[in-house]
Amino acid sequence: MIDYINSGGISIHPDFFGGDQFNSIKSDLLNLDYKKVYQPHGGHYGNRLQAYPCHEAYYGKENDYIVEGIEDILKIKIVKFKALARKTLMSEVQQSPQSFGKYGFVHKDYPDGDPIIAGMMYFDQSFDGGTAFFANQIDKVPDIYISACPNRLVLYHGGRFHAPAIDYTFKERLTLSLFFTI
Repeated sequence: MIDYINSGGISIHPDFFGGDQFNSIKSDLLNLDYKKVYQPHGGHYGNRLQAYPCHEAYYGKENDYIVEGIEDILKIKIVKFKALARKTLMSEVQQSPQSFGKYGFVHKDYPDGDPIIAGMMYFDQSFDGGTAFFANQIDKVPDIYISACPNRLVLYHGGRFHAPAIDYTFKERLTLSLFFTI
């Protein structure tokens, strides 16, 4: 599985958490103290609304469970792990340049300069929301598109170009982004 992901594959895992555990995490995420940020990190903008605005908080309550579950899927040891809760308000996205399209900024995930494996956990069901994966950063149409589905874990290489898919029928988007090295 890790060779598949490292070569650009995307691994999808429905019902990653048990039902009660998933609902508990969602409740936790609704009550975190979020910091106003933007995506992708590292860019310089006049203000955060000129990028893809979102709100972010570290989440560590279920890290052991998540790490063990992913290690079981990948059959490999995780050495560094971080979980970030992200809340995106559509009212802010509509004020940004992102409001002109379905997809946010196409980018790669390379925190601290190290290539990583990334994961996305969704908390809402949306055919138009989710994650779009691109062959190149300048592509306008995704190579692969994964719709948001509650409790669906998506794993991919952090060097893969991707972007959030924006569903404007929701007031907010709630996700758990996972980053780890093996």
